[in-house]
Amino acid sequence: MGSQVDLHLHTTASDGALRPAELVRAAARIGIRVMAVTDHDNVDGIREAQDAASGLPIEVIPGIEVSANLDGDEIHVLGYLLHADDRHLRESLCRLQEARVTQARAMVERLGELGCPLDWERVMAIADSGSVGRPHIARALVERGYVGSVDEAFSRFLRRGGPGYVEGEKLLPQEAISLIREAHGVPSLAHPIIVGANDYRLDLSRLLPIMVEAGLEGIEAYYKGYTPEITASLLAEVGRHRLVPTGGSDFHGAGVVADAELGAVEVPWETVERLRARQRESGRAPATGV
Repeated sequence: MGSQVDLHLHTTASDGALRPAELVRAAARIGIRVMAVTDHDNVDGIREAQDAASGLPIEVIPGIEVSANLDGDEIHVLGYLLHADDRHLRESLCRLQEARVTQARAMVERLGELGCPLDWERVMAIADSGSVGRPHIARALVERGYVGSVDEAFSRFLRRGGPGYVEGEKLLPQEAISLIREAHGVPSLAHPIIVGANDYRLDLSRLLPIMVEAGLEGIEAYYKGYTPEITASLLAEVGRHRLVPTGGSDFHGAGVVADAELGAVEVPWETVERLRARQRESGRAPATGV
């Protein structure tokens, strides 16, 4: 049996393969009881997911994954229990969406220069009104036969620093944290380590003091590919900085993130209660809906 808690999930509102309602039903079928919709720079899938959960034995926590950058490091900040209808949040996300489109267009142009021309309209169609991003470009590359898989598209072209990658405009992590907290949410650093073909590891000794001072309240300590040693090292940081250990599968579907299976990462039930406690302790009002 998989985990009953999965706090890192994506839908078609960003770069996931399943609509929010489909994701909720799939999660409920495998025994997940608490899930968080954490689309990239987007909260548009939350209402549909929460509506779909009505009558099912599952709770949908409103969330987000905000893209940030500090000194060349790509940093993602998860937000939990936020008010998805917060006006400042919505306005800020609109600006981030515009920046994502600009970045994606630049990458499509770069790929054309590399001998892999793509139809921009097709990339947008693959995104299907969601937050356009690298996974949609990767799928377009697969469709045109330039690569055999989404994973190959990333490793050959779209990984950060790859020949087809173009840096986009991002918030500072401090700004991402502030945005989430102003929307009454609880911010947590996403996947500080990613295990795989293109290993990714943030310098937490440098980054965490900056982010904790800005109001960071969690670290994703349970994530796909994490060995007991990796989790233990992250839990040590959790204890050192008095944070909440969060976790999830980072499920997108359709092979967008390799080896990311719905509910496959064991996340302790108490994580949810600790996130709620953080929100209460800070005086931020719980969300009553979206």
